[in-house]
Amino acid sequence: MEISTQQGTRSHHVHGHDVTNNFARTSSAIGEFDAHNMTVSTRSGRLYKLVGLPGNYPAGKTAWDTWCNSNGIVTHLDVTDQYLDFDKHSTLGFDRITRAAMREGSS
Repeated sequence: MEISTQQGTRSHHVHGHDVTNNFARTSSAIGEFDAHNMTVSTRSGRLYKLVGLPGNYPAGKTAWDTWCNSNGIVTHLDVTDQYLDFDKHSTLGFDRITRAAMREGSS
């Protein structure tokens, strides 16, 4: 998601389900995105492994809305297509990534 603050600052963020801690989460600003490994590192230094289809965790939307309200976000826009080309990545590809990540998490 791309946000804009009242001061005009723009940044990109992810939101979803933190499976390690089992709660919905919103990231700080994205620093780097690795499409091959489906990871996001944030400017604060946190690393997120993206699993599953974008927008697939409803509680993530609630966490996002709460974060936006708490941080005075003026506008927000879904910019997933700037990071992922859905013509190149099939849903089967996302399923493969999800299964691989789940195996890694249980090891």
